[in-house]
Amino acid sequence: MTQYEDDFIQRAAERSLRERDKALAQKKAVLAQSEKRIAELDVIFKRIYEDNISGKLSDERFIKLSRDYEQEQAQLKAVVETLGREVKQQEQKKTNVRKFISVVKKYTDMTQLDATILREFVEQIRVSETYTTDEQQKRMKIREIEIVYNFIGAFDFEGAREQSQTAQDKNNAKVGAA
Repeated sequence: MTQYEDDFIQRAAERSLRERDKALAQKKAVLAQSEKRIAELDVIFKRIYEDNISGKLSDERFIKLSRDYEQEQAQLKAVVETLGREVKQQEQKKTNVRKFISVVKKYTDMTQLDATILREFVEQIRVSETYTTDEQQKRMKIREIEIVYNFIGAFDFEGAREQSQTAQDKNNAKVGAA
């Protein structure tokens, strides 16, 4: 594990944070835009009210416009509430990756896995239904196992290891070519 620690930490952090940061930035943009529009609607509503009082706008038109604006504002407030919760949750997940990395560092040189360590790393283990395959004329019963880790969710260690090896091979090729 020690030889892969830096690569693993880098891959786990990069993948998780990059995906979350992109989604988080998008949600923050929509959140800011929605909050801005809510404020604009307050100003618009005041103007149409004043136009109605001064006689520039008929009562019927005022009622229709105010109803439409109030409906839009209510929808935006619901969006703001939902996105606000999601942004908060995603910001929490960013700190979760850091927590996971600290747990990994804590057990880098472990020699035996026990229940305490397992509970600290694993949130849940999902085992699929059994299915049968015919590989090389042998019938095999297979179950897929997915491990969902605390703080970072499901993580493809084999894929991260392969990416790390590919990156090392490219770096070695560049050094050899130079």
